[in-house]
Amino acid sequence: MKITCPKCGAKGTIPDHEVPETGRFIDCPRCHEGFTVQKERAGNDAYLVDTCPACSFSTFGDETFGTCPKCGVAIKVFVERKREEQRLIRNQELLEKKFSTLETTPVAQPEKTAAPVADFIENLHPVNLIGGGAAALSLVAFCAGLWGIISYDSAAIQAQLLDVREERVSIFNIFLRYGLLHWIELIYGVCGATTALFFHRRLKKSLPAMSYMIWVTMALVPIYYIISFVSWVLAPIPHTVSGYLIEIFNIIVMSTLVGVPLYILENYLHERKITSVINQ
Repeated sequence: MKITCPKCGAKGTIPDHEVPETGRFIDCPRCHEGFTVQKERAGNDAYLVDTCPACSFSTFGDETFGTCPKCGVAIKVFVERKREEQRLIRNQELLEKKFSTLETTPVAQPEKTAAPVADFIENLHPVNLIGGGAAALSLVAFCAGLWGIISYDSAAIQAQLLDVREERVSIFNIFLRYGLLHWIELIYGVCGATTALFFHRRLKKSLPAMSYMIWVTMALVPIYYIISFVSWVLAPIPHTVSGYLIEIFNIIVMSTLVGVPLYILENYLHERKITSVINQ
């Protein structure tokens, strides 16, 4: 509590619990005048108790106090703080109850509006287009290889070759010239379809796998035509210079027509529009 010397006007403070209800006589530290300090009387809005709610100090009599003489707690402030805490607890309980009711109550979901244009644009994403094109090419290669393997008959091929040549061709050479390519097509179709599926789903490592398949395709096309050229050369038929030039020109043109677009596509795979979608 604040005190003021009645003689010199010096001001100071003294703890409330050090001033009894009957007052306390003190000396002014400035003018050394003695005077009695009386505790301020509580107003109508004060809280007077005989037992402190904070430390449980009690006067064990009719004497009451608004400030605890033991711990110095203002009873009014303490009681109002407790009431505020209880009010906040009740409000929190009401909020939790309200939210729990909202969670258990089914909320009507708005009907999804059809967006065919947005779906169409999404399907035109380069990742979907590349994956779809690779899947279609792989399916064609797989079907061609499977049909070739099913229809492959080494005995019939050997009989046809005996009609045009005198020496007998081994089964291994027949397989290399007429059967191996079908197995390459079949394996290529399986690997390409798997890569296309992973790429379409934007899975990890599908981007380098797709790049590898493109390079393999660029290599297989000239290899295919070179094998055809070798088979034509080894065939027991007349060969002319123009025939050689046509076959070589065919190898160069077909390799260019297939290799250049695939090379451009392989470079496009490293564009940000693709790499930002595929998980690296």
